[in-house]
Amino acid sequence: MRRVKGPPPDFDHGTSLRDLTQQQQEWLDIETARSLRTGARVRARRRRHVSQVFLVPKPGTNSWRLVINFRWLNEFCMKSKCKMETPKKLRRLASRGDWCFTFDLKDWYHAVGIDPDFQEFMQFDIQGVSYQCGALPFGWTDSPRIFVKLMKTLVELIRSPQAGEDRHEVKKLRDGQEVRRRWAVRRREGGLRRGSDRAGARVLPYMDDFMVITKTQDDAFVQRDRVSKLLPRLGLFRNEKKGHWEPTQLVEHLGLEVDFEEGLFRVTERRLKKIHSKATAILCRATREQRWVQARDLAGFNGLCQSVYLVVPTARLYLRELYFVLGKKHSWGSKVKLTRQAWGDLQWWAKLPATSRWNGRKIWRSTTRAKLHTDSSLFAWGGVLLNQKKEARGFWNDELQKLHITHLELEAVYKTVRSFLSELEGKVVRLYCNNQAVVAMLLHFTSRNPQLMRHMRKLWLLLDLHDIELQARYIRSEANKWADRLSRDINININKRWFKYAEEQWGEHSVDRFASEISARLPRYHRAWHDPGCEGVDSLDYDWRGEHNWVNPPWGLLDEEAHKLREEGATATVVAPYWPGQSWFREMEALAAELVIVPRRRDLFTPSRLGGSELLGASSWDAVLFRILNSQ
Repeated sequence: MRRVKGPPPDFDHGTSLRDLTQQQQEWLDIETARSLRTGARVRARRRRHVSQVFLVPKPGTNSWRLVINFRWLNEFCMKSKCKMETPKKLRRLASRGDWCFTFDLKDWYHAVGIDPDFQEFMQFDIQGVSYQCGALPFGWTDSPRIFVKLMKTLVELIRSPQAGEDRHEVKKLRDGQEVRRRWAVRRREGGLRRGSDRAGARVLPYMDDFMVITKTQDDAFVQRDRVSKLLPRLGLFRNEKKGHWEPTQLVEHLGLEVDFEEGLFRVTERRLKKIHSKATAILCRATREQRWVQARDLAGFNGLCQSVYLVVPTARLYLRELYFVLGKKHSWGSKVKLTRQAWGDLQWWAKLPATSRWNGRKIWRSTTRAKLHTDSSLFAWGGVLLNQKKEARGFWNDELQKLHITHLELEAVYKTVRSFLSELEGKVVRLYCNNQAVVAMLLHFTSRNPQLMRHMRKLWLLLDLHDIELQARYIRSEANKWADRLSRDINININKRWFKYAEEQWGEHSVDRFASEISARLPRYHRAWHDPGCEGVDSLDYDWRGEHNWVNPPWGLLDEEAHKLREEGATATVVAPYWPGQSWFREMEALAAELVIVPRRRDLFTPSRLGGSELLGASSWDAVLFRILNSQ
């Protein structure tokens, strides 16, 4: 109890558990006698700090857990974080084909005593009789941290049996400095064995639940015998009614099904049914009461759904609005009103059991990681697949340009991932972005902004469909220059009016050879960089024969275009500036069956970043349309 901010004043919250059912009373009498016998609670000599008590039913049993409401006492205690190892760690802890067994501790909190000088702060009254805690209680803010810290001894001994046998030999060097050398006590006539009985095991601890993992089934039996001997030595006992004591490759642990043979996490059928029934019950109640529901019921449902996050990562997407609604509560006994989005999210959860594609997540992914850099400006986006030095970029349409830069940065991530789907599928992707808000959102896949949540859901569905794990990291703008440059480049297109003119004069074109998602004049288009909607990258690598090509290239590529058209003899309409002194101009002129000169004017060219909706300004040259026909 050393973590107290200051001693709380005396308080008395009265007597608890007056009105119980016969079954609850019988259980309470047995539990009281047992707790007094083991020292988990003792009679209080005087009432000073009396908290209330309530019973919490244990799922699937006819018993309860006695929980003390220490909310008032907790206000005077230091809040500390408790870091626990979750099933997510199995991705690095275990391997495909491993074996395991699981066990729970019996009366685990009762294994840790409370200093007699501080027991009076943890008093409670049951049916007129005052007690105080002699062992670690449920409900105190620091109980989980203390228990996890003490259980590190058990975890250490399972992982490394020699930890308790290590000795140090101290030697002094000439300069007086001490050197400590570790050595192990040799046992048995053969010295220290390296067999499974002396080797450590991998273990995943979570409060009182433990999973021990071994390479083979025989090793699992050996480690199980070790654990059964180790627990009594530490004053701990296994709960024989819980856990899976027989070595297996398919086990239910912490509400999840872990399959080491197939390498999958799954939500258990029992938990899926529970989610379905609770979601349906809340929806029915909301229907009867004009979308009003009990805050306590909604909080319990949120916690239940959060527990399946590892298998259903979309849980955070479909819980954000529910937590937002819950945040408007006045008290746990009050009601809150569901929004339309919250209503829709509850319906999604109610249908989850029937949606098998969501149930089953790979434990292990490819060890190969991809690195993406993304950036956005107010008119364009850029992305780089660093491993392969590939670029992707595009321009925002009129509607997207009106959005805040945070929306655009998030959309840039989506478009970059889409551009490199074939390279990213099934991999862990390290994403570097210079927008801290976007990085924070991607770390938790949630946002309070409804519009950003829509972008987030769209991105998540893409990642989930292609089995991509995105790990967002912040990077300073100075270190993100490549993607930044791509998001600010400008290409020039001739006004779409002249495209229509060309179609009227020479017929419909089939493919736009140099375009972007925004500037494309045709459904089929190629571009120089990766783009989510483009048919191909770098049109010069494709055969242009058999197509009616619309060619509006960057001016610097006109020499190559002239050479390609001469070699392939393809049919094309080429847009170019009227620069007769250039070498490519004479070559284009020689290939052309017809030539149309377009006089300079203010609306002649538009930057493709603006999608043709705004003008680039008056050009200092005329333009020309070369009509080139198939010569082969």
